[in-house]
Amino acid sequence: MVEPRKRRLVQLVNRLRLKQQTSIEELARFFKVSTATIRRDIKELEKKDAVIQTVGGGVLFQTEHTGALTPRSSTRAIEEKIRIAEYCTELVQEQDDILIGPGTTTFLAGKIMSGITDRSFRIITNSLELAIETGAAPNIRTVILGGEIWNKHSVGPHSGNEYFANCHHHHTLLLSADGIDRKHGVSIFETRLIAMIHEMISVSDRVILAVDSGKFGQARYNRVTGWDRINLLVTDKKAPEQDIEFLRNQDIKVVLV
Repeated sequence: MVEPRKRRLVQLVNRLRLKQQTSIEELARFFKVSTATIRRDIKELEKKDAVIQTVGGGVLFQTEHTGALTPRSSTRAIEEKIRIAEYCTELVQEQDDILIGPGTTTFLAGKIMSGITDRSFRIITNSLELAIETGAAPNIRTVILGGEIWNKHSVGPHSGNEYFANCHHHHTLLLSADGIDRKHGVSIFETRLIAMIHEMISVSDRVILAVDSGKFGQARYNRVTGWDRINLLVTDKKAPEQDIEFLRNQDIKVVLV
């Protein structure tokens, strides 16, 4: 298998993780290849139980096998989320301890990380679904944070208390958000997740904020952190130029993908 095809297969699966279903024709247009090429790719992925091809030319992500994102997950800005997630996985280093915060983009990044085979590292998450997938990888040590279960996540003021009380403070945190605002900083909508996220930030010396451009100019009810705790922002090229300039002036490295 030549390298371009390997990359296309990875990107094809990543695209389906969020979109859940598509068609041979749509994939051919997106990757700028023939429908015959996509059909061969799908046949290869079917052998791994990663996708299912329907009689009418549709392509479905194999949720039962992989623990994929559920249909309720946001499919907005799919291409942007995938590019952001893929870039974040390239930042994983040997023996890293990586906290994966809640969010569609961070969840996708964690799932892509489960396919990394050339590095050994640890993933710490409060997502039950993500922990099941990464826990199957022999080179990844997975820690699931305890607590009350809500929406497939452990939440509440006591979630992960034992871990956070005894761990070191040199984690890398992959953080997402519902709102990015110059004045109010980073914010989320769901109150039940805020205690867990604050704990994650407190033990991290590298915080990577991964958000699509649609989150800029938004301020939600729960403030997560100010700009002083963010080391790197990964977003797409549609992000407002004035906001990007503002963040760079806060000594935050910004990567546009």
